[in-house]
Amino acid sequence: MGHSRPIDALRQWLTAVRARLPTLSSPAGARSGLLSRVLAPWSISTRLTVAFVSVAALAAAANFIVERGVSFVADITMVTPPASLPAVDKATPLTGTPATTAPPAKTLSADELTRALERFDEAVYSALQSDSIEVQARYRQSIIELDRAAESFMIQTEAFGQHTYMSVPAALRQHKGDAARWIDLSQDRRRLLREYSETLEHMDGRVNASLDGAFKIWGRVVARQSLVQLNTSLSGLRDSFAGAVRTWSTKPEIFQSLTTAEAAFAKSLLDNARSLRRAESDEWFSAMERDFARLVEVRTALVETHQQLTSIGNGFVTQTIRLLARMPKSVAPAEPATGVTNEPHEARPQQADGGAPPIGEHSLVTKPLASPSLSETNAAAEPAEPTSSNRTLVAWISVIVLAVLLWISIATVRSVVIPVRRLIAASEKIAAGEPDTRVARGGIKELDSLAVAFNNMAERLSRAQAVALDAHHHLEEKVAERTRQLQELAEVDPLTGLPNRRHLFTLLNASIDRASRDGRRVGVLFLDVDNFKNINDSIGHSFGDRVLRAIAQRLQAAAQPAGFAARLGGDEFTIIYEGIGGPDDVHAAGEQIIRAFQSPLDIDGRDLIVGVSVGASIYPEHEQNAEALLIAADTALFHTKSLGRGRVSVFTPDLLKGASNQFRIEQDLRRAIERDEFELFFQPEVGIDDLQTQLVEALLRWRTPDGRYVPPGEFLSVAEQSGLIIEISDWVLRTAVRAASQWHHGSWPQARVAVNVSPRQLLDYRFVDRVRELLAEYDLPARCIEIELTESVLQTGPATIEQLHRLRALGLAIALDDFGTGYSSLSSLERLPLTRVKLDRSLIESIDTNTRSRSIVRAIVEMCNGLGLQVTAEGLERAEQFERLLGCKHLSLQGYLLARPAPMEQVFTAMASAAQRAQELVLLSKTNAVASVIKQLPVAAGRASANK
Repeated sequence: MGHSRPIDALRQWLTAVRARLPTLSSPAGARSGLLSRVLAPWSISTRLTVAFVSVAALAAAANFIVERGVSFVADITMVTPPASLPAVDKATPLTGTPATTAPPAKTLSADELTRALERFDEAVYSALQSDSIEVQARYRQSIIELDRAAESFMIQTEAFGQHTYMSVPAALRQHKGDAARWIDLSQDRRRLLREYSETLEHMDGRVNASLDGAFKIWGRVVARQSLVQLNTSLSGLRDSFAGAVRTWSTKPEIFQSLTTAEAAFAKSLLDNARSLRRAESDEWFSAMERDFARLVEVRTALVETHQQLTSIGNGFVTQTIRLLARMPKSVAPAEPATGVTNEPHEARPQQADGGAPPIGEHSLVTKPLASPSLSETNAAAEPAEPTSSNRTLVAWISVIVLAVLLWISIATVRSVVIPVRRLIAASEKIAAGEPDTRVARGGIKELDSLAVAFNNMAERLSRAQAVALDAHHHLEEKVAERTRQLQELAEVDPLTGLPNRRHLFTLLNASIDRASRDGRRVGVLFLDVDNFKNINDSIGHSFGDRVLRAIAQRLQAAAQPAGFAARLGGDEFTIIYEGIGGPDDVHAAGEQIIRAFQSPLDIDGRDLIVGVSVGASIYPEHEQNAEALLIAADTALFHTKSLGRGRVSVFTPDLLKGASNQFRIEQDLRRAIERDEFELFFQPEVGIDDLQTQLVEALLRWRTPDGRYVPPGEFLSVAEQSGLIIEISDWVLRTAVRAASQWHHGSWPQARVAVNVSPRQLLDYRFVDRVRELLAEYDLPARCIEIELTESVLQTGPATIEQLHRLRALGLAIALDDFGTGYSSLSSLERLPLTRVKLDRSLIESIDTNTRSRSIVRAIVEMCNGLGLQVTAEGLERAEQFERLLGCKHLSLQGYLLARPAPMEQVFTAMASAAQRAQELVLLSKTNAVASVIKQLPVAAGRASANK
């Protein structure tokens, strides 16, 4: 609004001028159209040039009229000068007659060179931004044009005798050289940025691949903290690099954030080196180190290149300014003009400063005169005084030029202000959410082009917004669909259609609330499918899924109408009964569920019988909330499995106490592994033939912080169930091999150590390789180690037999422990590559009181001797047992009667004590035998009768 009053005043003044000048006036209401049609194709520079030329023409015309007003008005006829004038005879006196007019003087112009230099600089700036073929071709063409313009300019300077511009070619060569170096540095910078980006992408891809390899729990990725920290620092480095690339500045500080991010990444990589090497491998970590070192090298080169670019760019711009400043504006030639006149010097018109007459002064041809006299000629040569008509003419010319200037100025202002206002208004509308807004064309050429570009942008923006809106609506529909699906997945098990674990807690809490208000009970049955793993392993997981769906349908049918079923996960299900009675009713409900599965399931035309085990708990007798009730029912289920499958157990507090004790032992075992609280004791086995120790058995003991030793029977079962047995067994194996190596390379070269191996450890495919590595590490012969296995391990099938053959191939002895307690002992002796059989203590326990036990033991020993197997009788605790075994051959004895387990430093003492004790027992048994014979003699009998 601030421009309205000046513009209105200018419009009123222009209207008055047009009223006086009919040739410039236009119909009312058509002024804007006339201005737009006439001046629309003109740029700002064109309009200002026209205005400047108009003012210059006004000044020249006014000067000319003032100087030559009379002849111009009365005697001068505007005609085209002839091509040539007749030569003037020098002999003829033509005093006062003007000579032939000289041609206009030429000037030294550098316009062509200036334009070529400007085009060259523009081509250089384009080549800095892009290395496309088109840009490079334009750059080479600009060099050719610049060389051509420079050559033309130097030819002109030689013609004009101007030697001050001889250094221009050298300056242009330096300018072109700086441009070429600037372009090369720009290309190097692009190459370094690309290499930095590619290296960064390689590192990011490697880290993302490791993150993708992490396992997922409930949809969340679980990865090592070290990898997550490294990914975070790498993301910061990537963001810093993107910010540095987006920032175009001549200051090197744009790379400071990038350097800081690199330092943070290096610290993260160094701090997590051990974890990353262990989790991802040394090759992965070395690749990350190499890539990061390359990043630092590229960034250093990038900083140097950026500094050189800034220095050369500033020099290039300075050189351009200097070259343009040195270019001549207009230089007249050094030679004098060739035009000669015979009129005296005093009669020639002079300028105010006494210089030569203005150009074009003699370019007007007067009408021919017949024999003019000198006086007439002089009179004609003198300028006349300006008249009123001349003043009027000058005034009119001034008014016309001013009107044109004012017209151009007003039109220029309107052509700039109005389109700019339209563009601003259209921009505000688009920003307000009106993408269909368009700008009316008009105004100066530049703003009209801007309006066209703005309309094209608005059209593309409108199309993009339409596409975005369509995509947004589609996304909203997808989100709504996914929300519905997620809501369903959050409450329903996708495989069986039963309520899932989360929805089960909601339903169970609601049942507990109703039961609390009504004073009723809620029964919770926790069950799983017996031996379901065998179904998956033998028939396949796909068939197992169909079995689970059939089980879910049967459970749902069996639970109705008094309750509902839910799936916790895997083969575990839960049934909730509201309004149930006491423990007897819950037990009866569990029995009903078990009977429901006595009839086969029809799976794809195949009849399949499955069994279930059930544990139950009751609200409010057992627990008060949903989670505690499920834990109680699960505890009862665990008790059911320990008693045998296909049964029902109702929760009691004693069951929870046992489960709590088991959990406590498991936690203590984990701490014992961390604190190295385990020790190995060794118990000698004495040969009955020579009464010497040939073998010691390694026995595990757990030393608690209070100094108490926990026997294996109290914690090995918990270790088996929790999976800690693998780690414990590996420690036992390593410690036993180390002890045997010390004895073998020390005072007992024939040392042999028996090591008990758990079922999980034996079936691990890495076990044989582990034994081989330990033997090689401690330089111990394989004959020094004997592997002891229970009979239950040896009944697992072909995989076990293959492992035993691999151990025998290494040279290790294999003993069958607890022989005589299983059902397939004799078949095991025939099929397995055994070297020793250890008789179970249950057979030795009654050997001195039961003749059948003694006969069985002697038969087993003789059978093993016939098969070439060594035999050990363990659990020897009484001298009578020792006496009954003296008649056996190739038998080893082990038990508290001979020696108790001793720590490593007391093994040799225990061995000597066992040998001594065995000798004493032999002597005692012989003494007992003599006494028995004496008792049976007749003398003794007669003496006995006499004594009576």
